[in-house]
Amino acid sequence: MRGLFCMALYFCCCATVFAQQRPQHTQYFQNNLLLNPAVAGIEDYLDVRSGFRSQWVGLEGAPTTFYTSVHTALNKNDRNVPQFGRKGTGRSAAAANRNNRFYVRPHHGLGAIALVDKSGLLSSLSFNLNYAYHLPLTANLNLSGGVSAGILRQRINRKGVDVLRPDDPFLTEETSNLNKLDLGLGLWLYSRDFYVGVSGMQLIKSIQDTGSDGRPRAELQPHYYTTAGIRFTVTDKLTISPSVMAKMAAGGLSAVDLNAKATYNKQFWLGASYRQHDAVAAMVGVYVNHFIDVSYSHDFTTSDLNRVSANSHEVVVGIKLNNPQKTVCPQWVW
Repeated sequence: MRGLFCMALYFCCCATVFAQQRPQHTQYFQNNLLLNPAVAGIEDYLDVRSGFRSQWVGLEGAPTTFYTSVHTALNKNDRNVPQFGRKGTGRSAAAANRNNRFYVRPHHGLGAIALVDKSGLLSSLSFNLNYAYHLPLTANLNLSGGVSAGILRQRINRKGVDVLRPDDPFLTEETSNLNKLDLGLGLWLYSRDFYVGVSGMQLIKSIQDTGSDGRPRAELQPHYYTTAGIRFTVTDKLTISPSVMAKMAAGGLSAVDLNAKATYNKQFWLGASYRQHDAVAAMVGVYVNHFIDVSYSHDFTTSDLNRVSANSHEVVVGIKLNNPQKTVCPQWVW
């Protein structure tokens, strides 16, 4: 147990070590709100999404993560109108309906994310509120900017530690229970068939990064994300959506994710993902109806951890509320 405790401190707590602190998500492209607050309110309904991830199954003290997110557009009843005008009739209106082209009105988006993450003796609880403003640049191109603010509480389970040094500075009451302010900023450029996003999370350096004794305590490291995706229509029923994400943490830690998703009849999808120096993943999902969708991913570990773990699993359930248009497959998050 002492070894697990040291590992948790090494990866998550020690101020002198640079490591990725934020939880891992394989299906983040299904819910980019997790990485970029500018996505809040992008759809026409209230989107509620919950996910559970069990990482590196079989490894004692391996990370587990649970989250619930919710976001919606304000003044949503008139935010999307046909590109040729709401009052258009005849061929123009018919063409707009056939092509499903929409002009996004300027609007606000609000959201929230609650997340619980546990790794070994370290557990984290965070709650963030998100705000975004969406602005049409042209009839087909839109830009949103967003901000996320919240609190992160970190706790070390001291009861699970075999203490060899009672004066260990990481085991004081002051250090084993920490509250941190969290701030994130993001931009999201999007159309019907592509998106590009940039964001920064954990941007505030907490004033509590040193204790009363002057020794370093766990500090939040800024994380930066750049994402991009494009959607190709192969047939009337089949679309292919490749995407990429580059992520970097303070200290130069960086990695790249490559994803591909095939959607059939706007209801069933299959996907694959490659996470640099870590894993490859297979994914499957179904939009059951205009109310609920379910997806599952299985990560096959490619790092040296594959010798001791049985890979990773992630399940995501989405619910669409206040959805008068009966949207089944999301229009903007694909």
